Amino acid sequence: MRRLSPAAEWIGRIVLVAVSILIALVGLELVTRFNRGSEWLLRWPNFVLASQARFEGELQGQFAFDPRLGFVSRPDFKSAEANHDASGFRVIPEDQAMPAGAPILATGDSFTYGAEIADGGSWPALLQADLKRKVLNGGVVGFGLDQIVLHTEQLVVRDRPGLLVVGFIADDLRRSEYRRLWGKEKPYFDLADGKPVLRNVPVSPDATIPWDLRVLRDVFGWSALLETIMRRVGDPYEWQAAGVRVLPRGAGEALACPLMERLAGLGLPTLVVGLYAPPVWNLDPRPPWIVDEIRQTRAVLACAAKAGMGTLDTYETIDRAAKDPGKAAIFFNFHMSAEGNRRIAAAIADAIRSGAARRASP
Repeated sequence: MRRLSPAAEWIGRIVLVAVSILIALVGLELVTRFNRGSEWLLRWPNFVLASQARFEGELQGQFAFDPRLGFVSRPDFKSAEANHDASGFRVIPEDQAMPAGAPILATGDSFTYGAEIADGGSWPALLQADLKRKVLNGGVVGFGLDQIVLHTEQLVVRDRPGLLVVGFIADDLRRSEYRRLWGKEKPYFDLADGKPVLRNVPVSPDATIPWDLRVLRDVFGWSALLETIMRRVGDPYEWQAAGVRVLPRGAGEALACPLMERLAGLGLPTLVVGLYAPPVWNLDPRPPWIVDEIRQTRAVLACAAKAGMGTLDTYETIDRAAKDPGKAAIFFNFHMSAEGNRRIAAAIADAIRSGAARRASP
């Protein structure tokens, strides 16, 4: 046989390596899909574009543009799953008339809003039933801690509540590091001499995704393997939510204490509630990023306590429920089930009755 030239041998080696890598990636893709469920071997959607289309559809329906917050819950929105009143609050069904008096205002992200469940299954709705006192559900899906604080300030001025309950998860800190998230512009804070300074306000309604990111998402958005890698070790918000990071990693946690001081400045009895996402219990053994999320949650609660507000860590409540009645009963996909929220509401109600909601000293 005629000996190949050195150039041909190198080309052959490169092709062999490329084919080997391709086969390995295809194998890992199939394994990743099988681990998610055998049905994903036949379903190959573009995960990134499906997520973007869902949120953009919600912005056209469930949510509305807001020049200070980026987006808010749309007033008078009606659907089979979620409904908003004329003020944009998530509807809370009332079995009986509530006594007169200043309401409790609950604010936060999707865990306060009650994503994935009916109106009556959110913890603010269940808190109202427990306390027999009017509760306003001001949670908004997708908010970062920066937006939660800004939104709370707006609602306190407008609705004059008598008590605040502010819920958050650790991921809200990371969301505070972005200027654009979910494909939409948002406000953010940075620190100047230790004080939070508001940026990117008024928020632009236009958030054009760069062409190179659009091409990458079109081509590789179908990969369950890439999505898993970005969730675990990459930056899923820059990939899946077309996010634009403007602050370094960890800046959201550095903002926690100044934002808690700003929240305390509202002068209302306040209970800051640390909530936890299902992966804290669903991933076993816990990866380092989950352990860090628990630490971050408690760091925010420490900031709130230092600012003079009451705090509640729901970790033990959820941990007990995850054992009895079990994870399947208290979690629903990415959020809490109505049963999980019932237990959270009971813990919040007990804290309020015991006087845990405190007003910061002037």
